[in-house]
Amino acid sequence: MRQPEDTVIEAYDPNADILTIQADNLTFKGFTITGAGTNCSGISLYECNNCLIDNNKLFNDSMGIYIAYSEKNRILNNKIVKGSRGISIEQSNHNSIVSNKVSKCRYGIYLLNSKENRVSKNTVLENREYGLLLSASNGNTLSGNIVSDNSRGIHIGNSDGNTLSNNAISLNEVNGLFVCPRSDKNLVFNNYFNNTLNVEANNGTSNAYNNPKTEGKNIAGGPYIGGNYWAAPNGTGFSENATDADGDGIADERYRFETSYYIDYLPLVAYKPPEPVLPVANLSTSVPEGYALFSVQFTDLSKNSTSRSWDFENDGTIDSSEEIHVYTYSVSGIYTVNLTIANENGTDSKLVTINVEEENVTEVLPGSEPGTPEGDFSSPGNTDTTESQAEQAQD
Repeated sequence: MRQPEDTVIEAYDPNADILTIQADNLTFKGFTITGAGTNCSGISLYECNNCLIDNNKLFNDSMGIYIAYSEKNRILNNKIVKGSRGISIEQSNHNSIVSNKVSKCRYGIYLLNSKENRVSKNTVLENREYGLLLSASNGNTLSGNIVSDNSRGIHIGNSDGNTLSNNAISLNEVNGLFVCPRSDKNLVFNNYFNNTLNVEANNGTSNAYNNPKTEGKNIAGGPYIGGNYWAAPNGTGFSENATDADGDGIADERYRFETSYYIDYLPLVAYKPPEPVLPVANLSTSVPEGYALFSVQFTDLSKNSTSRSWDFENDGTIDSSEEIHVYTYSVSGIYTVNLTIANENGTDSKLVTINVEEENVTEVLPGSEPGTPEGDFSSPGNTDTTESQAEQAQD
């Protein structure tokens, strides 16, 4: 049995659409389609709702996928190469265009008179005129797309209220982003730009090029969402050279556009996270060794710790978590003390040895004073010595 991925559908009549869908809730998946002629498409959805077009390969079609007067369709994971328009959406709303790859077309992805579509995670490369084009299309969301090596990256013409975020827009020949003067209330934030001319932002009304500063990882790796990252192929981009004294990933200065009065008030910079602060274990003891029944005071001298645990006999039992602790050893011996500290970045330990010695008690012989060593003949009570001294005195 032939599988869809083994099936190539070629145009019987190059002057007609190869596959036309005019029904709801259909799935078309895994085919290869080629040969649609001028103004014709490989896959055409007309007045369709809730259809899935997934994982197809289309090449050498005038239009790869064409959607008209259709809603809530999903166009996913398709690969489209060589044509006039890779994906064309006309008079269609609430569709999802996700994770497709479109290259070597005249227009990569083209939205005309279409509203509230989601264009996300697509790769749009090496298209002759436009990577991603909006014309008279409002309220669409463009996020997470790679738009690179096209003549023009993203073009917003006569379109209002669109949101562009998390896109990587690089190495496009004419410009990365164009916003015409009749495009209003568009929001452009958290995008990575790296083009000779990053943005040609004409003076439309109420367009914005940053969001308020909020916590969250931005496209340059920093800890706050704000504006956009402005690089240049030769390394002289604003974000590549801006200062960031407080290390929050936001430049200390605003980025003013050369072609309009618009400003990115929170431009991003390349973010280098601070080195993690590791704990360093250290301790002191009152006396390193002593007799049995010996008490030792231990003091934690560690740095950068948020917790500690003492094991005074290194037997795996935690004896204390206090900063200063006095521990009494009741039996002589050599003990290893283990101090372990920790913080959110790791742990560290310090080991010391405590030598607890047995007390050396001198034996006391009968008839001698306590503390008198054995064999000390000058000690009181030695009769022989006393008598000898008396005889010498008589002589």
